[in-house]
Formats: sequence, C-alpha cells, structure tokens
Amino acid sequence: MTQSELEQFMVTTEQDFVKLLNLLALVMRASSPPSTTDDEDRERLLIAQGLSNKFIEHAVTILYLSHGTKQDLPLFKFHFVDSASIDVLTRTAFEAFLAFHYVFYAPATTEEKDYRYWCYKAAGIAERQNVPASTEEYRQKQAAEKEELDEVHEKLKLSAVFQSLTSKQQGRILKGEWRLKSWRELAVGAGLSEMLASHEYRFLSGRAHSSSMSVVQMLGDHQDREDERVISSSMATINVVIANMTREYCGLFPGAQKILSTDHEGRNLVEQWIQMGQRLDEDLDVEQDND
Repeated sequence: MTQSELEQFMVTTEQDFVKLLNLLALVMRASSPPSTTDDEDRERLLIAQGLSNKFIEHAVTILYLSHGTKQDLPLFKFHFVDSASIDVLTRTAFEAFLAFHYVFYAPATTEEKDYRYWCYKAAGIAERQNVPASTEEYRQKQAAEKEELDEVHEKLKLSAVFQSLTSKQQGRILKGEWRLKSWRELAVGAGLSEMLASHEYRFLSGRAHSSSMSVVQMLGDHQDREDERVISSSMATINVVIANMTREYCGLFPGAQKILSTDHEGRNLVEQWIQMGQRLDEDLDVEQDND
C-alpha cells in the first residue's frame, strides 16, 4: 500500500467509523424498551440492551480519544494521542460483542438460550459474592443476591444442556464461568477471521496487560509519530465489530431490523465491513491459535 493509499484508507476508515456508530445508535433507539411481556424474556433482552449500551459507549469514547488528549496540570502540559487506551477500549468492545453474540444471538434453541443466559447471569452474581462487605447494607444485598444465585443454579442443574456437560465442566460453570470456550473460539464462531480472532486479539490483549513489547511499540509510535496509523488500524478492527454488532442486534430486535432494512446505504456499509472482517485471512499465512 502506497503512502497516498494508506492516507486515503485512514480517512475512509474514520468516516465509516462515524457512520457505523450513528447507525448502531439509531437501531438501538428504535428497539427500546423491549416489547415482550414475558418477565424472563424481558430481563434477558434488557441485559442484552445494556451490553449493547456498554459496547457503544466504548466505541464513542474511542472516537473521542482519537482527536487527542489535552490536559493542563500545575507543572506539566499534556497533549498527545492516546493510542494505547484506544487499543484497550477496542479490546473491551470486542469482548462485549463476543459476549452479546455467544449469550444472546447465537443460541439456536430455547434450551441453549436459557442455559447460556443463566450461566452469564450466575457468573455476574458470583463475582460480587467474593467482594468483602464493608457495610450492613452491602451484606444484605449480598445475601439477597446469594438467594438469586441459588435459584439460577437450580435452573441450570435442571437444564438438559448443563446435564450434558462433564462433571468438571459443570463445576466450572457453578464456580462462576459463563463460557467454556476461549475468546478466539467465540470470535471464530461469530464468523470473524483468524487474523482478528487470534492475532489482532492477542495484540490488543498485550496492550491491555502492558506487555513489554506493547510498551516498546507505544514509545516507538510516539517518537515516530505513528499514533495516527495505529489508531486507524484499531478503528478498522472496531468497524468490523460494530458492523457485526449492528447485524446481530437487528437480528435480536425486530424494531431495529426495520430501521436497517430501510437504510440501503447503511445496510451496504454494514455488509462491506462484515465481509472485510471475514476476508482478512486471504493471501495471508495465518495459522490457527487455540489459546
């Protein structure tokens, strides 16, 4: 790719990022609140919408940070492009989409849908049970949540999907794991390329966990003024994820689907980035990673 082609790609990527974000916001607004009257379905769909809100807030913050950070302190003035934080948010948004796909969109049967949601719900409650209570109010809240956790565990134990697991796998679920697959496996299951599912995800994880190579790269990017290129790469990744999130959100909420169906330009843009995320392995020597 020539320098001029790279510059054009960076401009187009940011423009598409804004368009995709706007489209996702529109379809999400069209489906709130959920129309179902069934209490359990309503709870599930509200959590799905909450996860979607988390996703779009991360994505909007990525756009905000891409315009640079300025802060005056008593002894220093900071003005920089925070590519490292953008990568951390990209990874977090990536995982939010994968959770949405695995828990809410992908299940093909009622039994699988219930099982995955109960696992997800139980894992969230279990995390809070391990936090030391500092007030009587919080202790009471934990006690109430423990009762709720026991109820969810009872539902899980009666689930045919749960009963089909090995005793070891069942133990992992009851201890607070909501998935038995790796993030890579979830990404491949969502139709993403191996490049994104394994290699890009590992890169983003290195940035989030402050690996030595991520620190070296960050320093080099600042010195060589490569931050904009790095951010463009992250935006391209998140564009793929936003496009997939939009398609799946619309698949879950009929009101959202109506909006997407009438927006031909938006629908074509979503499809373009979905296909791009599927084709990244073409002409590349990409090996599978089972971590």
